[in-house]
Amino acid sequence: MAVESLHEIATQLKETKNVLIMAGALCDEVDFDGKGLLDYVADIAAKTGYPIAATGNTIIGLKERNVQRVKKMWAAELVNYMRYSWQDSVSDSKPEMLVLIGYNPAVAKSLIPTVKNAKTMFLGNVHLNEATFSLPDAPSLKDWQNNLEQIVQDL
Repeated sequence: MAVESLHEIATQLKETKNVLIMAGALCDEVDFDGKGLLDYVADIAAKTGYPIAATGNTIIGLKERNVQRVKKMWAAELVNYMRYSWQDSVSDSKPEMLVLIGYNPAVAKSLIPTVKNAKTMFLGNVHLNEATFSLPDAPSLKDWQNNLEQIVQDL
């Protein structure tokens, strides 16, 4: 899907009531001159109140940032729950939208089509047509950071 603006992505995050954020391993690895990708995940969760499914070892950094609604999960387990009956306590019911952040685009590209009956949002450095909503291509880390910064401000 073509996204007209970062504001539209923030609006979708605000207006969709039942959202689950999936924080992948890149959240622990990407650093934008002192502010990490994991900090943006924590900022989005703080502003929206949405729970986070912490994949990889992201739960450690999220707990250090005092994120309350977080649970360690396997990415494959989570998308399986999205396809069939919801079975996990990270969220009371099956999310209407799954937000992927901290995933290599190739991994996200393979996960997104497995999600059934829900919207998907990819907050990565490249645009993914497979996602319902996706950030535009960011040719540099600074561009990606600016995109994330704008979304957090719009929330």
